Order: sequence, then structure tokens, then C-alpha cells
Amino acid sequence: MYRSISDVEIFMNSIPMFSLRGASAANFNLERMTEFSRVMGNPQLTFKSVHVAGTNGKGTVCRMLASIYQSAGFKTGLYISPHLIDFRERFMLNGDLIGENDLLMFFNLYGGHIKNQNYTYFEITTAIAFWYFSINEVDIAVIETGLGGRLDATNVIFPEISVITSIGMDHTDLLGNSIESIAREKGGIIKKGIPLITGDLPGNAQYVIQKIADKYNSELIPVRQFNPGYNNGIIKLSFGETEIVLKASFLKKIDAVNAAIAFAVIHKLRTKFIVDHKDFVSGIELLEQRFARRGVFEKLHHKREWFFDGAHNEEAVEHLIEHLLEKAPENHWTVVLSFMKDKLTPGVVRSWSRFPNVKICGLNNERAATISEMKQFFPRASEINLDEICNRNQFETELVIFSGSFYFYTVVSKWLGTILASEDNLSALEE
Repeated sequence: MYRSISDVEIFMNSIPMFSLRGASAANFNLERMTEFSRVMGNPQLTFKSVHVAGTNGKGTVCRMLASIYQSAGFKTGLYISPHLIDFRERFMLNGDLIGENDLLMFFNLYGGHIKNQNYTYFEITTAIAFWYFSINEVDIAVIETGLGGRLDATNVIFPEISVITSIGMDHTDLLGNSIESIAREKGGIIKKGIPLITGDLPGNAQYVIQKIADKYNSELIPVRQFNPGYNNGIIKLSFGETEIVLKASFLKKIDAVNAAIAFAVIHKLRTKFIVDHKDFVSGIELLEQRFARRGVFEKLHHKREWFFDGAHNEEAVEHLIEHLLEKAPENHWTVVLSFMKDKLTPGVVRSWSRFPNVKICGLNNERAATISEMKQFFPRASEINLDEICNRNQFETELVIFSGSFYFYTVVSKWLGTILASEDNLSALEE
């Protein structure tokens, strides 16, 4: 019997997470998720959904779609991972986190079954999402895959449309060490007769995805037909005689492609879910307000130019750096990095090494790279311990980017909370 949300947290924290354990915490076998869904009455079949996979951009596209459909008046579910601070961030309904009472209800219904079956962390969270969206009778749910697609726990849904945002070299230990093998895993979400939207994919990945789409008679819609463009925080999309302009300073150049993917989805589903262009624009421009914790070029301080971005593979890092250099040259930035061991790749290191002022920070996580390991790659970097720094002057006049891992977000947020609290106290004294 689960009597409080703390009982749920204790139980979930006892289960190995991919963020802490890596591949040993994963189990790619859809039989388990299929059985769990059957036990719950197959809730994933009771609502309409959009299924989103991809190496980079899938979290942004999912939030964009959820925000757009919310602006259009639809009751919208959103399932994303990982969470940054609060476990409940994974499950949202019209931008609101799942309630503690709802979580308690789920675990009191299925907690016994879960304990007997030894499900993974991600299988459990996926089941929660399916159940929660079903009992709330959502109009549409946006479902983000965890890893890959073919054997991902979310791949028991039958969506209205599938999306593959990008394909790059990441999680090669699990998905294969070539673009083609990774494409085959991502392409595993393609369903018979269900249309597929693709972002800008490498040619060899596009070839693999096209072959899978042809096999399943799935209409493939490449996003380039919507002509995404970006210039100084303004995104433009066009098709035929129509042009859409988005003004959002928090978006990066790559988000022109992400916004085009979101537009392609709503355009294709327009006969089932009516979304006009003003709702599309509103949904994108309200993204930062509705999803304050995104970990994607997120502004951390209302007065200072301090940002967080969880970019953790070469493609994502290059997109981030391109955005940073639009704001200021390399020597104007202070870069604070923390990595998982498997993300300390030559490409990522080479990208960040162009910045002269790099600091490194260790995390208390068995997957995390140690200071000495990071020092091997960044010999000129200085060590920083945010847990021990409570001085706001540390970065007072600097442009600062914290990056390297989404799991760095908690440490940075804790440090920032201390800074903001000290500033509030100072303001009170001045008054």
C-alpha cells in the first residue's frame, strides 16, 4: 500500500535508472511492455497520439506540438524524458504536471504487479503515461521515445502520425555503431499505413528510412518542403503562397527545422485536429512560458546572461555553439561543462575546445566522468564545484553556458537557487 507520494518516490528511486546505470538499466523487449499494457486494459489504444523519435530535437518537437494543440483548445497529453528536477515532469496534461494523488492511485492499482515483474524504470513511467492519458480522455497525446524506437517501451502505441526528427551518432553501444544501424532502430516506429514526418536526415539515413516507409506503405513527408529558415531569432516557414513568421529569441537555428516538423504534423492531421496558423504561432511563442524547464538554451537568471543547454552529442553541441557564437565570440563566453563518461567523445571535445575559458564540474553519478577524466580532454580547464560556490560574483558580468549533460541541470539549479535566495535576502535588507 502506497500511503504518500514519498512512498512512490522511495520505490522509484530503488529502480536502476538509465541516467545512473546506463545500458544495464535498460531492457529492450516489447513483450514486457505489451503484457503490462494488457494488464492495464491497453490504455494506449484509447487515445490518439503522435509518436516522436530522433537523436536530437525530439523533446523540443514534442513540447512544440503539445503547446500548439493546447493553444488550439485540445486536451493534450505530453510524455517526455528524462525529467530535470521533478519526476512528475514526465507526464503533463495541458502543461500541468501529473498530480500526486494520480500517481498514488496508479501505484495502488498496479504496484503489486510491478514488483512481481521487475519492470525497468522507463517501462513503469511509460505505463503511467498511458494510464494517465487514458483516464483523462485526452484528445491527443504526444509521446516521446526513450532510446531508439523499434524496441522502445513506447512502441506499443498506434499513432496518427510518426516523426523522426534527426539521426546521428549517439548511444552507439545500444543502437549500433553506424548511421544506417541507428536509422533502422529509429525507423522501427514506422507503422503500416501511418504517415511519417522526417527532419533533415543524412542521406544514408534517409535511404534506410525511405526503404522502411516503402515496406509499410507509409507516406514519407520530408520537412524541407516547408522551407524552414532562421535569422536573428526569427523563424520563417513557407509553402505555396503561405508564409509563417515566428518570433522567439529563446529558439536556436536548428529550431527552424523543429518548428517545420511540428507544422508538418499539424498540417497532415488538419482534418482530424483543426489548428489554424495563429494557434500554431501562439503555441511556439508560448513554449518557454508553458515549459519553463526545458534544458535547451534555457535562461537561468532573469537579470544575467546565464544559460543551460543539455547538448550531449556532437550534432547537438555544434548546433548549440553556432547559437552561442551568434550572440558573442568564443572569448566572451564562460563554458561550464559536466559529462557522462560515454559522452566524452573526440567530436564533442573538439567542439568545446575552441573556447578559451572552460570550467569543468564533477557529478555524483556512477556514469559521470570524473574531474581527472575530463582534465585529460580539457587540460587547460579549471575545476569548479558549484556545491561550494554561493558567491553570485562568480559569473557576475559574464556570458555563461552550462552544458554537457541534462543530468547537470539538477546541480546547476541547486546552485542557482542559493544565488537567487541570497539576492532576495540582499534586496530585503536594502529595502
